[in-house]
Amino acid sequence: MAVADGTRYYPLRSPALPRRRQAARIRAGRRANRVGLAMAAILVAFLLGLFYLTQTVRVAAINYDIDGLITQRDQMTQQIQSLQGDIATLGAEISVTRRAQELGLNPLGAPRWVRGR
Repeated sequence: MAVADGTRYYPLRSPALPRRRQAARIRAGRRANRVGLAMAAILVAFLLGLFYLTQTVRVAAINYDIDGLITQRDQMTQQIQSLQGDIATLGAEISVTRRAQELGLNPLGAPRWVRGR
């Protein structure tokens, strides 16, 4: 079917073109560059490796800090036990009296009581 416009005929439909078999990016000359894909893959692998390395170093540093704190706690526990033993030994009445006599002090006599009024 055509429409007459003066002396020319314009068809209502355009003639069917043969179907294109190639993808649009190939027709446009934009094929995937294998070198670019390889570089992108290497970059992603490098970034993942770097992330893994930073996490591993961070965990190792934290474990090192924890080990140092555990060692410090054990040393403090031993020091507390040693000081408690010294207190028990030096706090006994016999050792106090002996140390006082070494310093030249004499024991007191019997206590004297003063009555209040």
